Amino acid sequence: MKKFKLNIVHFLLVTALIFVLPVLKEWNMLLNGDRVEGIVLETKKDTVGANLLFAGVETRSVIEYRYKEKSYTIDGPENLTFEKGQKIPLIIHPTKENKVIIANLAGFYIHKRSIALVIVFVLWIAIYSTIVQSQRGTIYKRK
Repeated sequence: MKKFKLNIVHFLLVTALIFVLPVLKEWNMLLNGDRVEGIVLETKKDTVGANLLFAGVETRSVIEYRYKEKSYTIDGPENLTFEKGQKIPLIIHPTKENKVIIANLAGFYIHKRSIALVIVFVLWIAIYSTIVQSQRGTIYKRK
């Protein structure tokens, strides 16, 4: 029976899949969503976790856009600020007008849920390096 061995191509393939997941999650909006342009109105600061041990200040850009003759505002990603008056590309869900994503790298990757992406990537590195060391016979063995 032939043994399957991991190599660098496998590592790069899984790594690419991990980093493409946030974009693939929004595939329906990317293919079918309506594109509009938003304008940054201001940057607001909010105190978060005031009653917790780790309190802090969170900044968000307020973005205004027009869709179907109505004006809407959304808050941008936390702790990522855009300059006032800057134009931001947005994609609106084809059936849910209140679901909007910012159509740039920040819109896909700058979120609290991106921490999970980093954790999955670190776990993948650990799993890959352990398997490769095992295949080479370089893992420390007790006698």
